[in-house]
Amino acid sequence: MNATVKIYCIYNAEGSIFGEIRYLYNKYIKDIKCSMCDITHNTLSEKKEWKKRCMVSPLKIECLHLDELPKDIENLVLGNTPCVVAKTSSTNEIIIEDKELIAMKGNVDSFFNHIHKIIKN
Repeated sequence: MNATVKIYCIYNAEGSIFGEIRYLYNKYIKDIKCSMCDITHNTLSEKKEWKKRCMVSPLKIECLHLDELPKDIENLVLGNTPCVVAKTSSTNEIIIEDKELIAMKGNVDSFFNHIHKIIKN
């Protein structure tokens, strides 16, 4: 994969205050979770381990909510969130789907190990 790849981690939630409230309601009342959120966040804040790994990673990683998506990936991820998208100068591709994120069980190391294997290929 291209060395100038940018990684978008897409949540299955909106970033507005109402979106965050809706997500918490869905998570704790309806038991509907976002597997990407489980990797990056504790109950109310971003995991320290996630922040550290992003800072030292050679990859450009950006987490986005549904209401923050660039137009060029909006249609790609529609109905496929949460997911992880690799963006290069020529293509956008979903490289990790929800089922793979679920299997990581919120583990930051599992996420980074998996993503580095994908990028090396």
